[in-house]
Amino acid sequence: MASVTLSHVFKRFDKVVAVNDLNLDIRDKEFMVLVGPSGCGKTTALRMIAGLEE
Repeated sequence: MASVTLSHVFKRFDKVVAVNDLNLDIRDKEFMVLVGPSGCGKTTALRMIAGLEE
């Protein structure tokens, strides 16, 4: 079984905050969708989950 858990995740690019205090718990076999306006940090959050961002 697999799960993804993020606790109080924060990501900044220079002075721009891309992700601020993200908390996420996805359990095995759950389906999750990130929705929001352009520039709200969806792609950055997914890149962090994939290990492409620190």
